Amino acid sequence: MKSANEIAELADRLLRDANAVSIPVDVEFIARNCGVLLHEEALEDEISGMLVVKEDTKHIIYNAGHHENRQRFSIAHELGHLYLHHDDGDQLFVDTKMAVYHRAGAPGAAVYADKASITTPGDEREANHFASCLLMPADLLRNSIESCHPGVDAIDEFDVSFLAMSFKVSEQAMLIRLQKLGWKTDFS
Repeated sequence: MKSANEIAELADRLLRDANAVSIPVDVEFIARNCGVLLHEEALEDEISGMLVVKEDTKHIIYNAGHHENRQRFSIAHELGHLYLHHDDGDQLFVDTKMAVYHRAGAPGAAVYADKASITTPGDEREANHFASCLLMPADLLRNSIESCHPGVDAIDEFDVSFLAMSFKVSEQAMLIRLQKLGWKTDFS
């Protein structure tokens, strides 16, 4: 397991290596810069995305039926699995021979106990944190908030909504990221 700081540093390094430190973060460009092929496919609604590693090729498959913000988070989440949890070799987990990193069920759900599952609730939290750090870098968030509200240490639901639209993430993802970064929220 990596620490939250190590995960944030890894996400920052990918952003800098791709020269993609801007709002909104171009997650597709970053994936391509990492040698990942992206595939938008019609998937079952419960499947957000998959990471497939076969020999020297890396693929992220994401759900064409999901909102653009969800797709962006799914791509970033799968990049997290690639850089945090992938070991050498082919990995896919679909039917038989290979294993796909997948996100299914709630933490503690039986899916994680299944022999075919190669992720744990901890792995999923790490991949989510990586995705948050990649799509909502702390410095860019801080600068965005300071430019709108200099010296303010609490933000309201309108700020959360504005930031979510600017960064092209869901309001829920933005709220969680802001809270993890220590921003107070004032929704009264």
